Amino acid sequence: MRKFVKVALIVCLSIAAVPAVLFGCLWLWVWYKTAQVESFYQEHRLLREMRTAQHGSTNNSGPARDALLRIVPLGTNRETAESLLRNEGLGCHTIAEPITDTRLRRRFVEARSLTDIPHDNSTRKQWVDCQRTSPNLMGYQHWIVDLEFDAEEHLSDAGIAVWNIFL
Repeated sequence: MRKFVKVALIVCLSIAAVPAVLFGCLWLWVWYKTAQVESFYQEHRLLREMRTAQHGSTNNSGPARDALLRIVPLGTNRETAESLLRNEGLGCHTIAEPITDTRLRRRFVEARSLTDIPHDNSTRKQWVDCQRTSPNLMGYQHWIVDLEFDAEEHLSDAGIAVWNIFL
């Protein structure tokens, strides 16, 4: 009888230990990932400021835009703005126009059976699209920063989208 109680106790403790070990492993993994994410943002000031301002995923973040404009104010020349974003690890390239403008223009043209809409070249603007994926606790966070420059290549507007990518 004593041997049976001893074996039953060992079996019960072994079964109870499995969830405790799994919970401990999960806690260690969360702790490690959190430290990894925080370390990344400590090294990237601009992304840290935008992340602090914007919690969650959005296609148009006003708070993150404000954080960007505190570091890269309106009127900054294009070369300086792009250099600062590249130093943060964002890949930047020139785009013809923001995707939303392209879609709106296409719908406008199709709705009116027009062939094309002339562009006003006297106030020609330039757009730069910069993107970066950063670590997140349960996947990645994808940053999209679109900068608009006036004809003199000074920053005139910015838009930021933040997407959470879960794996």
